[in-house]
Parts: sequence; structure tokens; C-alpha cells
Amino acid sequence: MSTVASAIAVSATTLVLTGCGPTEYRGYESGIDGVLWRQIAAFEDPLSFELYQPRVNEPDPYLAALSGTRWDGSPSTATEIDLDAGGVVLYNLSSTPSAAEVSVFIASGPRSPIDDGASPSEVYTCYRIETEFVGDPMPSAGRVLLDSCPEPLVSLLPEDAAFASGEVFDG
Repeated sequence: MSTVASAIAVSATTLVLTGCGPTEYRGYESGIDGVLWRQIAAFEDPLSFELYQPRVNEPDPYLAALSGTRWDGSPSTATEIDLDAGGVVLYNLSSTPSAAEVSVFIASGPRSPIDDGASPSEVYTCYRIETEFVGDPMPSAGRVLLDSCPEPLVSLLPEDAAFASGEVFDG
């Protein structure tokens, strides 16, 4: 039995040392596939316009005007979200009289069938937006990068879906 345990330990160490494991993309020069990058951008660009150049100047109307599926954070309600074609999920929405916060999850959707077999088949990202509503004509929004995304949302994606940090899509 100790031989089996030793073999498992060696295999686990080999996986860690060789970098095998889930694919992740981090940083602007991440090497992410251009097809998947553009698919994320197709969802993120319109949302970014709403986040950073809103048509309203109050926290509650600001949050209400954001496009995307709302999620209450409960694992049981995540299964009701359809991300088969990719999309935006907004969660952890909160506001005060002078601020609003929202967490954003974006899934690219699957690759085109002509790219079938390329890996990963899909990417996803998430980040938090913190917006202050002070006397200026426009609110001030800032992004907080997250190191991971909520498991109930990730579990809706294909097994080979890869995490990409928010800065991968800057530019």
C-alpha cells in the first residue's frame, strides 16, 4: 500500500513541477487566443461603456441600467443562468447614497465550430467595479481585479474553460 501512496505523491509532485493543471491567462502579454479575446471583448466593450460613461448620476439607477444577467450569489440559482453562448453576469450589487459596487463575470462562449479541437474551448473573467458618485458631472469608476471567479458560475462552463484575469483584455 505504501508503494501506491509513493507513486501518487510522485505523480502529484510531477504535475505541480511541470505546470500541468488548468490553463490560466494573466497579464496583458498573456498569450491568450485572439478568437477568445475578441469574444470576451464583444460582451465587455458595451458593458464598459455603461460602467465608465453612464447616462445617470445616482447609484441605484446606475446599477439598474447595467446590461447583464443578475445573479443573487446563491449556488442553487446559478443553474438558471444560460451561458451557452457566453454572456455577462452581474452579482454582489450594492449601493449607498454616494457609491455603487458590482461584480462582473464574463464568459466568452464557445469557439466557432471551424476552430473545433482548439483548447481551451472557452475563457472567462471576473472583476469588481467600485463607483463613486461625487459632485462631478460623471461618476468615478475603478476596477478591482479578482484572482478567481465564483465556482457556481464557472461550473456552468465546459470543463476545459480557462480563467483569464481582467487585465488580459485591456487595450
